Amino acid sequence: MKKLLVRTETPELENIRDIIQTIEMPVNSFSNEIIGRLEAGAIKKNKSPFMKKAAIATFSAATVGVFVIGSSFFSPVMAESLKKIGVVNSIFKLAGDMGLRTADEKGLATKVNQSDTHDGITLSIPEVINDGTRFAMAVYRDAPNMTSYLNGMKVNEDGTATSESESAKGTIQQVELLFNGKPLHATNDTLARRIKPVIAPGADKNSAILMFSDLSNNGLGDSALPNDFDITIRLTLSKVKEPFNIKIPVKKNTKDNIVLSTAMTKEFEHLRITLEKAELTPITTRLAIAVDGTSEDIPKKYRADKGLVNKTNLQSKFPGLDYDLIDDQGNPVGKVSGFGHDEIREGYAYYDLTYEPFKEIPKSITLKPYIYVLKDKSKSSGEFLYDNNGQPVKAYIKELEMTIPILK
Repeated sequence: MKKLLVRTETPELENIRDIIQTIEMPVNSFSNEIIGRLEAGAIKKNKSPFMKKAAIATFSAATVGVFVIGSSFFSPVMAESLKKIGVVNSIFKLAGDMGLRTADEKGLATKVNQSDTHDGITLSIPEVINDGTRFAMAVYRDAPNMTSYLNGMKVNEDGTATSESESAKGTIQQVELLFNGKPLHATNDTLARRIKPVIAPGADKNSAILMFSDLSNNGLGDSALPNDFDITIRLTLSKVKEPFNIKIPVKKNTKDNIVLSTAMTKEFEHLRITLEKAELTPITTRLAIAVDGTSEDIPKKYRADKGLVNKTNLQSKFPGLDYDLIDDQGNPVGKVSGFGHDEIREGYAYYDLTYEPFKEIPKSITLKPYIYVLKDKSKSSGEFLYDNNGQPVKAYIKELEMTIPILK
């Protein structure tokens, strides 16, 4: 097999990576299903070890469409490890995402070193990654004596993460993307046509990783971004009046991406799922999935909204599924992000999912749809059932699994 990843690292870095391994986040985190379970206390931060490692994805009132991910990134153990290795010259080196670490190790990150300054704070973007499927940029904040976390998630002594207080200064509140000087989407566009940036933890409180993908997988016919382009990142920080505008050139860093236009479909219990496209790069694995939610006979256990199905409430028809991805040896790849949108009138849902890269180009990949098991199986909503390791129990739907061969 052709090798995609060669890792060379110190024991200290390996220890840090063990702490910040990629975190699963439900694909349907935008839906009423997840919101309802959070409100019901289904995921208990203080009782479940899962939440000590789990990402916290949230919408801020000022940042609709921007996801903030917090984790136990800066735990006491990690802090001690950082002291041993000293200054890290790339925040991608410590990313919880294997794809970004691979890009750093293989020299696939482009140095740009652009910045802007307001109110005594300098924001800079020193490097960027573009593999044609997703875009990632390191963001640094130079602000003497500032104690807040740039990504807006305060890390506690026990490694858990909570949102910074409203009084905190210098946290990212809003992200705007301008492509060749023009907004990537108009303000009156639907959510389906809005690029949704993800803000992930950086190497410390003064850094963050900003990621986004284009809209080519949204099922609405939008085109991909070109390989080379200029983009302006407009960042608004809390308690800072003027936004920071940083213009950077972006160039595709990878070659020979594997693109599989499969259009493979499976159907079971009135669920109909189509894997429209899969793309494999040394940095990312990206999938485009379409789900047919038009049948009124879809079992309630599969629905994103557990309410009764009726002709005026098509939202309740959309299947609340998540998806694992494995190679031909059964090795899974970690999820990076998942976005989707619901075509209410048509009764379809489209998902744009990104995963970590495979260590080697596999002979095939298998998509494994599943639902989370509830603690009380007699109910249609409520608390997740957890295993002995504090992970939510999954119920895989074998009949909907799809295996796609990769020809080399």
